[in-house]
Amino acid sequence: MREIRSNQIKSIVKKAKTNLVIWAIVTICGAAIFALSFFMDDIRKSTNFHEILAAGETAENKLVSVEVSEKPYVFAYYPNDNSGKFYFLWDEEFMYVAFLSEKEFNRLNQDDIKDHHLKVTGITKTIPSDIKKLALDAYNEAVDKEYQITSSEFADYFGYLYLDETEVDVTTVLCLIIGMIAYFTGFCCLIAQIINFVKLKKRMKKMSDEDWEALNIELDAEEAFYYKNAKLALTKNYLVDFSHGMKVIKYQDILWMYRYEYRYNGINTQLSIILYTNDKKRHIVAPLVGYTKKSKIVNQEIMESIAQKNDKMIIGYNSENRKKMKEEYQIKA
Repeated sequence: MREIRSNQIKSIVKKAKTNLVIWAIVTICGAAIFALSFFMDDIRKSTNFHEILAAGETAENKLVSVEVSEKPYVFAYYPNDNSGKFYFLWDEEFMYVAFLSEKEFNRLNQDDIKDHHLKVTGITKTIPSDIKKLALDAYNEAVDKEYQITSSEFADYFGYLYLDETEVDVTTVLCLIIGMIAYFTGFCCLIAQIINFVKLKKRMKKMSDEDWEALNIELDAEEAFYYKNAKLALTKNYLVDFSHGMKVIKYQDILWMYRYEYRYNGINTQLSIILYTNDKKRHIVAPLVGYTKKSKIVNQEIMESIAQKNDKMIIGYNSENRKKMKEEYQIKA
């Protein structure tokens, strides 16, 4: 990069580099959070399901786990629900009601599970009345009459909650959403910043040594005038647009200048200046909020200042000027 002596240019380059770093960090953090969401169940500490039931808790959406020591036993399912079925689960001491996906059932349905217990994790949910009845019937059919239980005793054996292995944890969902938003926003902004930074370097490199030296001096000169809201600087010989990095235009290269108003639903939302230069390129500079009186005053002031620097440029948008630009410079607008 060329030697920079102007404080203004140094500030622009520093800001561009800072933006690159910031959006790179946002992208990396977003990717990390997104990846973390897939391992959240392993990272978060789950509560032993029996402890929740033994305490008589009825709170849903708690992350719990069971060390399964027996093959799951299916006792109910909803015909139109393909996400899973209701099972009895056992650890070495107690029985639980759980809702498992087919994939999770197959993982637990192992002949050696008595010797090699497998951990299942899920979210607590209240046992529906119809599932409670089916669980009670299935349990009573499987045990001798003397061990059968009544509906009023059901909570003493199974509690009020079941473990839903198919339900995604709220924390996991939040991590997934935040990670996706941060990653895609960061990635898009990072690419945009890289493009702007590359353009900035190219524009700086493209300038002649004479113009570059003059610009460095003029930007820090007392006569230079800055329009912060318009992201524009006017020096002795140059117009410098800061809206997308740094675009430098010599006054003497401007062929045509006119005001441009962007309207949305009849409201003037943006006010800017259109410039055509002798290389036949169109430049949009000095973007301002279009519906304020101050913006109109600033816009007019900028146009008058530019016009004073080049008395040969055409000013204003009308059929006569359009025709002249088309015939003399082959510029269509």
